Amino acid sequence: MSSVKPRKARGDRYDASLVKLPFNLNALFPYLMKGRNESVAYYPLTVDMENLLAYIEKNKGTDKEITIFQAFMLALVKIMRARPTLNRYIIGRRMYQRRDVVFSFVARKKMAEDSEETNVLVRIKPEDDRDTVLSKLKGEIKTAKSEHSDKEDDKLIALFLKLPRTLLRIAVKLLEWFDFYVDTPKFLRGIDPLRCSAYVANVGSVGLGAAYHHLFEWGTCSLFVVIGTVKPTVMVGENNQPVVRRAAELRLTLDERIADGYYDARALELLHTYMDDPTLLEKL
Repeated sequence: MSSVKPRKARGDRYDASLVKLPFNLNALFPYLMKGRNESVAYYPLTVDMENLLAYIEKNKGTDKEITIFQAFMLALVKIMRARPTLNRYIIGRRMYQRRDVVFSFVARKKMAEDSEETNVLVRIKPEDDRDTVLSKLKGEIKTAKSEHSDKEDDKLIALFLKLPRTLLRIAVKLLEWFDFYVDTPKFLRGIDPLRCSAYVANVGSVGLGAAYHHLFEWGTCSLFVVIGTVKPTVMVGENNQPVVRRAAELRLTLDERIADGYYDARALELLHTYMDDPTLLEKL
């Protein structure tokens, strides 16, 4: 049976539906705060990892085997499904609700200083379950790390960089104009890594602590997540007594125009919930 794509409503974009804002101050935010970095909010998080690390160790070699990075990605999928307002973006002074959860992150072809980096873009559909999400993550990472990989985004960047500086500036301005008033140009769809729900940097995998990262004005990314290294950390334990536990620092950068602080706080509480009980990640 052939599937029929739903018709886009007036004002929708290829990847998102137009959000009709109420007639209050929030509707003016895209005009009062025109850029993402003008509207940025920073959230530091320290996440207890003891239960997740025990879960990872227990399930090695089974069909529930998982890595720290994969656990965080599954948690982000669950959070954005439970708190869909976090999966919005603003462009053209309008707000849009994404239909899918889309992640971008950087993968190194080899763990060496002179190794090339490439962006990975993973699109998670509403019907995708845990196994499908993990399969997509592993598949895209494998493709990115392949020595013979010739990814479309890398080819597109190489093509643009062949232009003289003046022509490149004009080309970027024209693309920004089209993106603002019409929609994402077709040749950028599914290729541009800065059109995502969240850009995730797992710097802990190379032994670094988490640092805040700016948002990009290009594209549609409203959330940047930096995952730092897991290390012994003094935390508050039972009876408010200090205790040393393995924990990871996270730094989140968020466009505050898409959600208020109360909504953000409730969403971040879910991350602690999923790390405290990783079995919740077995079902999306």
